Amino acid sequence: METKVTENGDSAEIELIGRLDTTTYKEAEALFTEIANRVNSVTLNMAQLSYISSAGIRSLRSLYMILYNKGGKLTVTNVCEVVMDVFEMTGLKTFFNVVE
Repeated sequence: METKVTENGDSAEIELIGRLDTTTYKEAEALFTEIANRVNSVTLNMAQLSYISSAGIRSLRSLYMILYNKGGKLTVTNVCEVVMDVFEMTGLKTFFNVVE
């Protein structure tokens, strides 16, 4: 998986490209933690994310919890149908702020 990060003051957008799965979640989680410790608002742009596994879901949950615990906000945008199905099955669609 590739990522592109754009920071603007107290917010950041992370563009996720490829697959967030058992082979990429550790690197993604490290990046998420690093950014969440610097900013209060994170937008995950998933326009080019083609797949997410349970390990990827856990890394998103960790990002959410870091931001939530400090009063921050996580927004998820441009979710493809396959990933949205996973969000709906796991209940994350209502847990995260998903902008369609």
